[in-house]
Amino acid sequence: MVMPNPVPTAESGPKILEDASWFDGNWPFISTFLCPAAFLLPFLLSKSRFCGALRNPYVLGWLSVAFYLCHHTEEHAYDLRGWRYAFVPSFNYKLGPILFKECDKISHITCPLDARMATYINVIVIWIGFVVTMLVAHYLRGRYAFAGLCNWGMSVVNAFGGHLMPWLFQGYNPGAFQSLFMFAFGVFAITRPSVQFAAACVLNGVLFHVIAFFVGMNLVFKYHFPAEVVALLGFLCSTAMPLGFARLCAPDDPDDYEKMSSDSEDEEGTP
Repeated sequence: MVMPNPVPTAESGPKILEDASWFDGNWPFISTFLCPAAFLLPFLLSKSRFCGALRNPYVLGWLSVAFYLCHHTEEHAYDLRGWRYAFVPSFNYKLGPILFKECDKISHITCPLDARMATYINVIVIWIGFVVTMLVAHYLRGRYAFAGLCNWGMSVVNAFGGHLMPWLFQGYNPGAFQSLFMFAFGVFAITRPSVQFAAACVLNGVLFHVIAFFVGMNLVFKYHFPAEVVALLGFLCSTAMPLGFARLCAPDDPDDYEKMSSDSEDEEGTP
């Protein structure tokens, strides 16, 4: 028996949240609250003026957090139509049946995403994963300074494949408008070191979605793993993987670092 797949309405998101915890329903507003500070702090901590700071890999890396917090606002708080928590029902209706055939038998209302799964993916990956990556990058320095740009690769892939292309072929989806800016700035950020490094960042983004989302979800649906496996894979793919890509693919010539930052820092400098 194939489960019905109703067209989302303005009431679909609030309906999903009826039985959700307070945090599952309100973390998007916390992202919105944190967003302005996340945009300002990288520049306040940098020794350079605005344009110079945008050549600093640490500043660019921290901005991946800021842009994604802003992305959460349109995705999960209120979209451009004024719909509350609209991304989950939209994704389940449009892309869910294409990516996960199991949803035909489970429920298109909460498959592949329910409120808790959306929390795991967004909070664990962005609030924790992206931030931990940047803290480790500051500690390890060297090539690891570029790890945040690898996470930008994830943001670029998500903006393009998860929002802009579906917008083009299926109509507006929550988060699509902000994705125009996230995609454009992300391309700017990852191409700063080299085109080759940008390709590595995009590969990191593709692997993130394959491992953390597609593999993780299939482990849950097909093999009955707990939903926390998606959170674990998301954390590893937003920390260990970008740090590994930075170690292997980031430029190691001092001249390349000079191109990225106009800060008058020594090799041990901070953003």
